[in-house]
Amino acid sequence: MLDNDVPALLVNATDDPRTLYAGAEAVREQWPSSRLLTVESARQHGLYGEYGNACVDERVNAYLRTGQLPAHDLTCKT
Repeated sequence: MLDNDVPALLVNATDDPRTLYAGAEAVREQWPSSRLLTVESARQHGLYGEYGNACVDERVNAYLRTGQLPAHDLTCKT
């Protein structure tokens, strides 16, 4: 368990060629105050502001604007 209560929004694609999705799941599991935003079937590393997925950009922008995490983990389609 990570000894960190800072809220964090983790963003990862299931087919990220640089950061394996299993790693994102492991971090999420050990960081209770985080949420995982998953992009299904995207073979992409850079997601926010780069990939062009409105679902990702809107959710990350909301987190940055308010500092509030979503109530649960979320999934965006490609």
